[in-house]
Amino acid sequence: MEERKLDYTYFCFFKKLPVYYFALVFVIFSYPYLYSQTPVNKAAVPGIKIFNEKNINTANLESSPAFVGDKIAFVYTDVKGKFFDQMIDEPFFELGYSMIDQGNELVSRQIYNKRINSELHEGPMAYDAHTNTLYFTRSHKETRKVKGLETDTFYLRIMSADLNAAKPTVAPINLNVDRFSVCHPALSTSGKTIFYSSNKPGGEGKMDLYVAYNNGDEWTGSITSGNSINTSSNEAFPYVYNDSLLIFASDRPGGPGGWDLYISALKNGSWSDAELLPAPFNSPFDDLGLIIRQNGKSGYFASNRPGGHGKDDIYRFQSELPVFGDDASEMVRTEIRVLDKLTLEPISKTEITLTPLAIDINNFTLSSYNVDMLSGRDPGDLVLKLSPKKGQSFPTFTTDDQGLSAFQIKKSQKYLVKMQAEGYNGASLIYDFNEFGSSFNMVLEPESTSTPEETEGSETVISDQDNNTEVINVPMEPGAVLVLESIYYDYNSSYIQPGAAKELDHLAQAMTENPNMKIRLESHTDSQALLHTTSSCP
Repeated sequence: MEERKLDYTYFCFFKKLPVYYFALVFVIFSYPYLYSQTPVNKAAVPGIKIFNEKNINTANLESSPAFVGDKIAFVYTDVKGKFFDQMIDEPFFELGYSMIDQGNELVSRQIYNKRINSELHEGPMAYDAHTNTLYFTRSHKETRKVKGLETDTFYLRIMSADLNAAKPTVAPINLNVDRFSVCHPALSTSGKTIFYSSNKPGGEGKMDLYVAYNNGDEWTGSITSGNSINTSSNEAFPYVYNDSLLIFASDRPGGPGGWDLYISALKNGSWSDAELLPAPFNSPFDDLGLIIRQNGKSGYFASNRPGGHGKDDIYRFQSELPVFGDDASEMVRTEIRVLDKLTLEPISKTEITLTPLAIDINNFTLSSYNVDMLSGRDPGDLVLKLSPKKGQSFPTFTTDDQGLSAFQIKKSQKYLVKMQAEGYNGASLIYDFNEFGSSFNMVLEPESTSTPEETEGSETVISDQDNNTEVINVPMEPGAVLVLESIYYDYNSSYIQPGAAKELDHLAQAMTENPNMKIRLESHTDSQALLHTTSSCP
């Protein structure tokens, strides 16, 4: 096989370009992992199946897949495109994306707008879901005079684009270095840690992997990944899986040929020596850009192995068993406290069931759910009810006198949690340890509660000024409780939804008419993040 040369973006900008190199970096996170994780589940390897993504692959290049929300983005070339690089006799590398069907197959190619796809090369990318920001590689031309002659030199930079805007602002990040290449971003789950490749001084040789942190204003504290990852050869195309496994590509000796995929695990706060991934991930040809879904059972990578459509193609892998991160020692203790929704008193003898779920946050697919069509509140309305498909449930747990129940679960597994107590409406939620943490509270609503109209004593009747209809009755005797059920905020926001302030306005009107009234206002969120407000009169 003819050896493939490393171009100034190899696998982002391929072939026939001046030689520049890449590298990948690992970091010890500010929160150390104290457990040992097995990088590859060897029992799953024989069952791995590989599929060519035929709907998007062409005789040109498709490479460097990345998770971008519910899409898969990638690098591609198009011989019919507008821009063509005469220096290398190749089209410029562009960024595109594809939607995903229920079987994780890529559907069709879409392209990013011209603010992201410039007149130069674009390359490997990473996505921060918290800020809806795309980080990607772009070539940068610098013109210098060498012995009196103007010479164009190309370097690589990492750019950021705010995808919230219809016309995203694209700007270089502060990690870029003059006269050296900085490229191939990869992000931690929080988006606060970035891994990148650079040929700047201070590495092991050629392109090395670096890592930096975001302090809220800029990226800072860059360090190399060390010699457990970097070598005198090139390391590139990093991907971080669950903040504990680092996958990258290298052209170092010892692999089956070309660029090969390697993996390192975070153990006791340090990255282990990189290990070569087994077949079918690696072949005697170029293999790189591996990304993995959160369940560890599927993902995508790029290869120019025989049998493809031409040049580099994107492949999908699937397995019945988790291939990555399936370590039984990754068990954590979780504690749930169940409370009365109105009084916030603990509820004892609540029955709790946990059921493991096969849900992948990288990609929402209806195949993971049972679907029911129900009638809506208004005539003609239909509601689509999705119930997660589940496996075998754990034995039932019961809360103690303090409303507490504890159990051991897998940190990387999601669970459907159902709660039922006598005299209360049942409740359920999807529990993710990485989101909820090791302890959380859950509230249950009583099956029947007395309304304000049933309370003895005087009350103030407040009417809607628009239609003069009775809205709420405000009880006036000390200790009375009034539940305001319709105070909803936008998700993850402090803004009240339109119309939701009416009940608060009514309460304020009652207080104006009764200046001696004092109230205590309490609120909490339920498992769907909806705010409920309770007031009581002392």
